[in-house]
Amino acid sequence: MFDILLDTISSKARHIMTNVFTIIMAIVSIAIIIVVLMQESETGGVSAISGGSNDSFYGKNKKRSKEQILKIVTLALGAFMLVLSIVFFAVV
Repeated sequence: MFDILLDTISSKARHIMTNVFTIIMAIVSIAIIIVVLMQESETGGVSAISGGSNDSFYGKNKKRSKEQILKIVTLALGAFMLVLSIVFFAVV
């Protein structure tokens, strides 16, 4: 049934859809790169080995910090890219 719907799309419309999907995926890819580069590196493994703890005010309230927001944005952009890729390859 899905193939019947795709057969009704003209080649010009498919070409336009391919270009639009490609541009959107490029923008999302650049956004993911920027968000990942904005994140600070995690040194939890190193501090756990040396016996360091996270008992500071910052450590207790890390869920509301900039880093947590950047992680959520990264996951959301990654999920959007995954869905966009699946739809792109299903349509084209």
